[in-house]
Amino acid sequence: MQSLSDAGLTHAVLVLLEPPPSLTNEPTVIRSRIPLQFNPEQIKLSKKATWDRTLASKATTTAMPEFRGADPRVLSTDLFLDATFASKSTVEDQVEALLACCVPTNQSIDADRPSPPWVRLEWGLSRSMAFTACVTSVDATYTLFAADGSPKRATCSVELAEIGGSVPKQNPTSGSPGSEVAHEVQAGDSLASLAFRQYGDAGQWRVIADANGILDPAELIPGTVLVFPSLPPERPAIGTAPGSTR
Repeated sequence: MQSLSDAGLTHAVLVLLEPPPSLTNEPTVIRSRIPLQFNPEQIKLSKKATWDRTLASKATTTAMPEFRGADPRVLSTDLFLDATFASKSTVEDQVEALLACCVPTNQSIDADRPSPPWVRLEWGLSRSMAFTACVTSVDATYTLFAADGSPKRATCSVELAEIGGSVPKQNPTSGSPGSEVAHEVQAGDSLASLAFRQYGDAGQWRVIADANGILDPAELIPGTVLVFPSLPPERPAIGTAPGSTR
């Protein structure tokens, strides 16, 4: 089976986010990232609305519907995990990370607001599926095992439900928690140039590298999707006062 790197395709990635400590829909920091070696073959999106009709026994026509609210957007897909050619690796860590998305994080428990990590499925420039969500179900099936019984392949059916609410638009240089954006690497991009474009400071390239697990800044592969996190308060962008917008 051909991997994404062999085919030169854009990788999909499941980003795990720390839920906020207060009643807001803005997550705080990226907990981890689960890169997918193989992109999903299909993704199902669904959304429902609730309408009520007042019934009357003597009415001769159908009552007009009254809108009562919109249900969250729901994303369903199968994630294929494979470690067949990695002699010392299994897929258990990735499966356990997915299962843990249904368990409250320690930080949220300490804040007395128990919540599992929030997630976002990011795939290239797609927008319809890149919403912040909670994992409502994970069904993992191990399909291949090594001689010692360790699982080498798994198919995980996951369902994500939109967190919802409106997110205030922020300027990426403001350093605010809601300003995280994604960028698909183009030929000629460098971490320094991307940091200057995003933050106004080429020296912030390490922030991008750390957020995306980049060990060698010189190896940027076109088509790779990078996340630009918001700058921490102690390192505001040049010419920007903490908490301000331009």
